[in-house]
Amino acid sequence: MKNAQMDWDDLRFVLAVEDQGSVAGAARYLGVNHATVLRRIASFETKHKVRLFDKTARGYRLSADRRELIEAIRTAGKSLQQVGRLIDAEKSLSPGRLRITFTDTLCSRILPPIVQDLHANDGQPIELISANAYVDVSRLQADIAVRPTDQLPDDLHGLAAGKLAFAVYGSPEGRDAWLGFAGPLQRSKAAAWFRDRLSGAAPEVSADSFLTLAAMVAEGAGRAVLPVFVGNTWKGLIKLEAPKSLPSVPLWVACHKDLVGSGRIKGPRSFLTERLRALGPILAP
Repeated sequence: MKNAQMDWDDLRFVLAVEDQGSVAGAARYLGVNHATVLRRIASFETKHKVRLFDKTARGYRLSADRRELIEAIRTAGKSLQQVGRLIDAEKSLSPGRLRITFTDTLCSRILPPIVQDLHANDGQPIELISANAYVDVSRLQADIAVRPTDQLPDDLHGLAAGKLAFAVYGSPEGRDAWLGFAGPLQRSKAAAWFRDRLSGAAPEVSADSFLTLAAMVAEGAGRAVLPVFVGNTWKGLIKLEAPKSLPSVPLWVACHKDLVGSGRIKGPRSFLTERLRALGPILAP
């Protein structure tokens, strides 16, 4: 008897449930509804006559004797992703939509003229993904990631594009209260410095975006740590201090290691890197 044909798309759902720890988490990660995840898991288990998950009061849990199978599925999934990336690299001369992810601050304050020139220079349609949260380049959710971070994930290759500096900003009539960090910004160097500065005290208001924090500072809500390219150019803000203990952060223009040689990505990545390097006096004066 032949084995049931493997539906590789089902594997995405299986791994998402295991990695995210729940059906709801998998649905959020994959951008689908709860019922779709349940249907795809049930389809996989029925088709292959195997039970991967135990249905408990707390949700789906991987059966203890299925760990080896899940790891084999994970290996297969990684191999398929690599095939997709290598095929993408072979299409280097074909027109396609170039997906680039930036933080919201870079996307709104720095990149519009750069991206406009990139399109004029390269000709590829461009899709901008403005997100402070992690975007999975390994799953081809983006082709190029422009990210400030001390260290890139092992599967990414980065070109150094400079550094981002930070300072403390307020407004002339603003309150002396501190505004803090939420969401992905809590993992930033600025947030670590901020926590040390406040010695564990909780800020009155927090936000997951430097743009939101800058707008609140301008309204007089308090003071905040901001990238200098935001604080120095935002109307109504004044720099209160630039402490030496507040470190700058390297800025990278990254792609997956499998796509370093892709002509579709190589040219735009070099273009973005050179233009960002030229902005060094603005990003880290």
